[in-house]
Amino acid sequence: MRYGLLGVILCGCLGWLQPAHAQAIRLDVHDLALREALEQLSTQAGIDIVFAGRLVAPYSVTCSYAGREVEAAFRCLLRGTALQAERVRRRQYVLVEAPPGTAEAPPRGLLAGFVTDAETGEVLPGAHVYLPSLRVGTATNEAGYFALATLPQGTYPVRISYLGYQPRDTVLTTASAARAIALVPVTYESADVVVESRRSDQADLNVLPGLLALPTHQLEQFPSFPGEQDLFQALQWLPGIHRAGEINGGLVVRGGATDQNLYLLDGAPVYHPWHAFSLISTFQTETFKDIRLYRGAFPAEHGGRLSSVLEAEMKDGSRAEPGAVMALSPLSGRFIVESPITPNSSFMLAGRRSYLDKLIGQEHPVEENGRRDTLRTGYYFYDLSAKLTYRPDPHRRLSFSYYHGRDNLDLRLPFDLSLDFSSWLRPADLFFEIDHDWSNQLFSGRYQRLVSRRFFLTVTGYQSSYRAAEGAYIQPTTSSSLTSDYRVRLRDLGVKVDMDFYHSVAHQVRLGLQAVDHRFHSTLDATIERSPGAVDEQHEVSPLHAYEVVGYVQDTWQPAPRVQVQPGLRASYFSGGSYAHVSPRLTAQFAVRPQRVVLRAGVGTEVQYLHRLRDRYSFVYDLVSSRWIPAGPGVRPSRSVQAGLGVEVRPAAGLTVTLEAYGNQARDVLLPEDAYRTKDGLEGPGVEVGALLGQYVPAEARLYGVEAAVHYGRGPWQLWASYAGGRSLSRSDALGETRYRPSRFDVPRTLRGIGQYREGRWRYGVSVEARSGYPHSVPVSRYVLGDPFDDEPVAYLHRPEVNNGRLPPYLRLDATVGYHFGLLGAAWQAQLHVYNVLNKRNVVGRQYDPGYEVVRITDRRGLPLLPLLELEMTL
Repeated sequence: MRYGLLGVILCGCLGWLQPAHAQAIRLDVHDLALREALEQLSTQAGIDIVFAGRLVAPYSVTCSYAGREVEAAFRCLLRGTALQAERVRRRQYVLVEAPPGTAEAPPRGLLAGFVTDAETGEVLPGAHVYLPSLRVGTATNEAGYFALATLPQGTYPVRISYLGYQPRDTVLTTASAARAIALVPVTYESADVVVESRRSDQADLNVLPGLLALPTHQLEQFPSFPGEQDLFQALQWLPGIHRAGEINGGLVVRGGATDQNLYLLDGAPVYHPWHAFSLISTFQTETFKDIRLYRGAFPAEHGGRLSSVLEAEMKDGSRAEPGAVMALSPLSGRFIVESPITPNSSFMLAGRRSYLDKLIGQEHPVEENGRRDTLRTGYYFYDLSAKLTYRPDPHRRLSFSYYHGRDNLDLRLPFDLSLDFSSWLRPADLFFEIDHDWSNQLFSGRYQRLVSRRFFLTVTGYQSSYRAAEGAYIQPTTSSSLTSDYRVRLRDLGVKVDMDFYHSVAHQVRLGLQAVDHRFHSTLDATIERSPGAVDEQHEVSPLHAYEVVGYVQDTWQPAPRVQVQPGLRASYFSGGSYAHVSPRLTAQFAVRPQRVVLRAGVGTEVQYLHRLRDRYSFVYDLVSSRWIPAGPGVRPSRSVQAGLGVEVRPAAGLTVTLEAYGNQARDVLLPEDAYRTKDGLEGPGVEVGALLGQYVPAEARLYGVEAAVHYGRGPWQLWASYAGGRSLSRSDALGETRYRPSRFDVPRTLRGIGQYREGRWRYGVSVEARSGYPHSVPVSRYVLGDPFDDEPVAYLHRPEVNNGRLPPYLRLDATVGYHFGLLGAAWQAQLHVYNVLNKRNVVGRQYDPGYEVVRITDRRGLPLLPLLELEMTL
């Protein structure tokens, strides 16, 4: 019912935006200058008339007309002249010269082209293309292509701009073929450069509500722990984005769960985009040419998650000249190589590997009192990205992308570990062994073709897989042991077809189809030897399969120079449970004052067919892996209705202020049935879907808030400040909850700021984050239960409500100093990042021990002050 009502509202909004009844027009002019007569018509009819002064200057007109037909009024005014009025879009006309000797309208034309980087040849998706004379504009697609159709034939001045590049003014002709237009990147080292988001005579209406799109070189300047060029570390400085922990954990977008984010790499999903136990992401910022984070109402082409969609496009590789970047950080070493292969092809290759295992070693032979053993402390991660791009001609483009990332943990240590690390490396009769391995692998191929100047085709095929293996051997006593082998596999095989049709200046239609084959496979083999002769074995296999089919259509409609509306419809079918959903979306933007004030609003519905869950009982398996469960007869897909309203203001050169309010109502999200359950048992219920789902219950979620951000960039200064105030609440009827309670990631207030200053070769930066503490459950009483025959009763804590308390507020200040220099024919950059300058060890967790008369409280604190050095070389 709720989604049907939203559809009615959407249709009503579209109806409201349709042209109103024609206004009454009354013209009675005698020998009046044509310019003045046109101004009268424009005022009475409520239309916009575009013309060149040289065309109308020679004419004076005499006309008498009363009626409601705009075209008839034009015919009256232009009778006897060599001019005609051509309708460009709703309520906008342009005066052109009429063809000699004919009364037929002049033929229509089209402006088209590709926007690229002048230094590397990379295409620039999302570049703003604007025609000042007609006050119309558009944006380039993923291939950097743009088209403005059904224009009167002729030559037009065009202004092209892109964030981080110098705007370019040029002239395009409708009769010419699609032209390549190169933009020059801004040189940020220059103290005279004014860095602004966009500069044009028209506000950019192509930035959707909730969209965060920053150039990669700007994200690279954001502070990042531990000194890595890491995309997710940079994104968390933007409003409404948190990490699940202090420095690690998944992304929390506007209070949503970490599994409600979709990560796309060259059009293919990545299911576990993390290294080092979620400390850093698999996405290196400098390997991408375009990064877009959609929050709230997504465009119709995206879906499948409730909170956000991150779309990252890898670089094609420089077409101009070879280049390389090598860097060493406190955690890993990395490299990036770009080069042309032929005039029509190029490649990009990037790699990264941690080196801690090389410093401390993986195997440690130990000896004590004649006893020998070999202990292991091995951990490493690596990833490899590659992209090959071939362009047989300007109208066709073929690219292949590859990504592989892996983490491996290999431990053999004494069972009775302590904080005294020197005691770890000793022979022991009681020990544990852990062999964990998890990896992502992705293949993607994309074919793009300009079929005609008005029709652009993109075909993407991909295979994305995730594998995890958790092996464990534990010997807690001399006569008992546990052996466990847990494995998870997920594979997606998909194809997607996207089509752009440039119908006219006012309408650009995008539609597409997508089909995905999902396969899931989990196994558990465990042997528990409780005592000699008492052995329990467990062997379980859980294969799952589902396919998903999606179709969408959306129209980017610009009914007036200062208005853009984007209605869309997304239909999906999921075979698990035979679920079918239709998700309408609608966004609208209005430039109150072009170049100064833009209003944005959006509303839409989303559906998520996959849930990420983990066992909540055994500490032996399901520790770091991601297990995804498809919707089916036993679990419904999650659904949500989202809305947002915002304003962007540019009061001065280089200064941008944004304010946005949002709301999100979701249902059928999954919450733990027992929020206080401790994952401390040897055995679990197994890997069968029913056993796993039995640990969770369906619930509703309510998220709302307001976000404000300020960016100032001028000369050597770059300043960012943001505030996010919002709530993330949940409620489950299955748990008997009658009112909403704070969810795990409810953070009512967050304030962040970054300041950077450049002077010559030096760069200085400071960043601060202050936020509310994460919620947690506080016990209100202690009680004991016992038996007359027991020596000691067992003490318990009573927690009547989940998340009824909150950790202390979080505050952290970081500082950065960077230095650029040249050496051995290369450009070098050394950067010192000081984490937690104030050495304030924030409380990031709290435990309550009922084993004392007065409950003992133990706080888990965050990291102290840490200096982190990174060295980077560019060739």
